Amino acid sequence: MLLLKIQPQAKFIQFFSRLVFQIVSIDQTKVVENVPDALAGYIPPVLLSSPTSVNVTLINKKSWRPEQAVVLFSSVASASDNTEELSQSILQGFTCSAVQNLPRSKVTQLVRACRPRPGRNKVFLKEPQVHIALLIQLILADGSNLTLTDFPADMLLYYKWVTDSQVNCGSYFRALGGADFSVLSSVLNRQSALFTNAKDCLGISGVSLNRTQVEVLGNMACTLDPTYIQNSDPLILEKLKNCGDLSVSQITAIQTLLFSGNSSYGNPSTWTQQTLDQLGILPLYLDQSFWGKFSSTTTTTFLRSFIPTLRKQKVQNWKLRTFGYYVTNSWFLDQISFFSLCLTACATGNITEATTADPLFPLGYESTQFDACLDNTFLKDNIAAITEKVIDSSFLTNILSKLNQLFPLGLSDGVVQILNAVSRVATVSDISKWNITTIDTLSSLMNSDNGDWTSDQSKAIIMKYLSVAVNTLGTAEINAIGSNLCSLDSSVLKSITAQSLKSANAMNVSSCSIDQKSALYSIANSSFSTQCSDPTPFYQLISSYLGNVHKKAMNKFSFHLSL
Repeated sequence: MLLLKIQPQAKFIQFFSRLVFQIVSIDQTKVVENVPDALAGYIPPVLLSSPTSVNVTLINKKSWRPEQAVVLFSSVASASDNTEELSQSILQGFTCSAVQNLPRSKVTQLVRACRPRPGRNKVFLKEPQVHIALLIQLILADGSNLTLTDFPADMLLYYKWVTDSQVNCGSYFRALGGADFSVLSSVLNRQSALFTNAKDCLGISGVSLNRTQVEVLGNMACTLDPTYIQNSDPLILEKLKNCGDLSVSQITAIQTLLFSGNSSYGNPSTWTQQTLDQLGILPLYLDQSFWGKFSSTTTTTFLRSFIPTLRKQKVQNWKLRTFGYYVTNSWFLDQISFFSLCLTACATGNITEATTADPLFPLGYESTQFDACLDNTFLKDNIAAITEKVIDSSFLTNILSKLNQLFPLGLSDGVVQILNAVSRVATVSDISKWNITTIDTLSSLMNSDNGDWTSDQSKAIIMKYLSVAVNTLGTAEINAIGSNLCSLDSSVLKSITAQSLKSANAMNVSSCSIDQKSALYSIANSSFSTQCSDPTPFYQLISSYLGNVHKKAMNKFSFHLSL
């Protein structure tokens, strides 16, 4: 039975976390040296904040999470003799506060080291980090021989080229074209401001972009209104393949351009599987009117490779759900007779091991037939094989209903651990009947790959776990729960010990109430009190808990916040 064979990823995470804890407890002065490279990501950031010695070569070999890199960066940057050799994993920790005491020449080298280079992974920077653009202006003002292409494109998102007479605006926007515009928040409306400046610089009038303008704008195409997309040179389709997401109106514009027959993909009547292959990621977003242009054979062949690729890339469930809906509506329902839709008995074909092994599963079924063709006994013996592929809400509801029939007294920890996306359709009443007694079960449920929880669902799960006498909100629990801690009452959050929070990963508390943020900040302030003597690592460790509720603390770190 797969139920007994499956070992959820959460179990490995907890095992490795416990293993690292045992290793670092032996000698906390040699954490980097003693923890194997493959397990470095499990080291609590606080243990990396004040190293007694810095072995750049050793640190550079390991893979670090962003919150670890931020803590490590200052010491590594100071000790490094060759910034060009620093790994992407370390460079992602670049912050202004980390380099405030370094010579300008060293800062210049570090900024340049973050640039895109062949054969190396991109250095991903979040919005607060791209404000390093201020450093670029200072570097160029020093008469450096560097050009804008020597810097990471993301850092140019806040670069004020209009105030720098030494920089040609066309050069600026060409360099900016490689940036990831999704790192910009919508609050400051920076995307719109950048395009307005680009129009002035490139002489863009009306709602049509020529080929040269599209080439210069690059990834800025991801921010454009649909009117520009459907009226611009077809090269814009290639730029849109780089977008992390597309709006409904942008997708409609893409289809309008494709259906016009004026793109490099030709007239829709000539489209083949090669067309689908050449469109890259775009088919993920296109609706049934697009899929209706292809035969069932062509679509099936393409999907057998495309769907596994999407799953490997961990595309969000809601995108996969919409994608499946469009594909199904285009032709799969044509394969199911209207008569079968009215049947409560299985007419499409019983779901078997061969069925679930098919990359297309569960495409080809609609809700009624999926329910009729999924035998309870088969489900019981193959829970994981089914739940790891099914994401349609109605299918998930069908599965949960059957599981409730199979286990009327409630789901065991073993079953709960392999619910995957099925867990997200559960009611608070359903959750109350689940066994959530181990950290492995809690971690499995909190896996964000399966979707978000409502506050009520999250609270029900965590409180169910805490109802077990020996369970507490320890470090492992905090790491598993993450930002879902904001679903708990402040009184519960106050039970977290300073040591537990100190050893935990940084978390996003933006969704917490003022009372919740205050409770967490108070604990965090105590957790990292031993780092107070050095403001930089202390700020880096506690910054995620600051929120907007502690003005005194924010004034204390005004230098870091201004940067």
